Amino acid sequence: MNPFSPTFTACSYNIWSTFRWPERREALKAFTGTHRPDILCLQELQEDSRLVLDETLAETHERVNDVFEGWAKEGNIYWNKHLFEAKEFGVVDIGMIETLRRLFWVRLSLRDESGRSLFASTAHYTWPGHPDLIASGKNARIPQAHATLEALARLRKVDEPQLFMGDLNDSELIVGILREGGLVDCFQALGRSSPSTWPAMPIEKGAPATLDWMLHFGKLKVRSAGIVDFFVGEWAPSDHKPVLASYQF
Repeated sequence: MNPFSPTFTACSYNIWSTFRWPERREALKAFTGTHRPDILCLQELQEDSRLVLDETLAETHERVNDVFEGWAKEGNIYWNKHLFEAKEFGVVDIGMIETLRRLFWVRLSLRDESGRSLFASTAHYTWPGHPDLIASGKNARIPQAHATLEALARLRKVDEPQLFMGDLNDSELIVGILREGGLVDCFQALGRSSPSTWPAMPIEKGAPATLDWMLHFGKLKVRSAGIVDFFVGEWAPSDHKPVLASYQF
């Protein structure tokens, strides 16, 4: 690794709560063990899946450990402990209907002499089919996107790049709001359109949709980006496909 321009990999993954668990257990274990992203941002995490990830990544990664229940039952962030050290972490209520969902974030510093830090965050925006949204006729993801931009701006440090990723439950409008707010998605940075991230067939079926996104703000260069098809036998780790990208400071 060039000490002046370190690179790292990042992954966003909705791991589908407890649906069809434990049949997906070995596939999730194999994916994380094979790819070992330097930053792994998760949505729909549960205690059983967190245990699998803890066991698989124990030698190389750490994660946030906090009393707020959402870190165990909604989202969390793992990082390569040989590359990064956590300096701060927290949650921001950005208006999700779901009780334990938040904008989950961690501030990471490089384990070198540069003094550089990186802000990594993740969220899971409310599903359009949520009964409350159907009854109200409103798109809750619009205020959630604006609240995300406000939170990122408030937590931003000068010259510190930021990552924001997650299941945004939207293919165009919401991502457009985030782009207008200064965020760049990893495929846009490479002059490409994002492939679909749902469903991971054959364990789930439906019209392909791009629901999962990885975006950044500040001095990061996207080196590569992809949507990963991963299976163990007939089982994928989730009904979503992970977004995996590499960045350079």
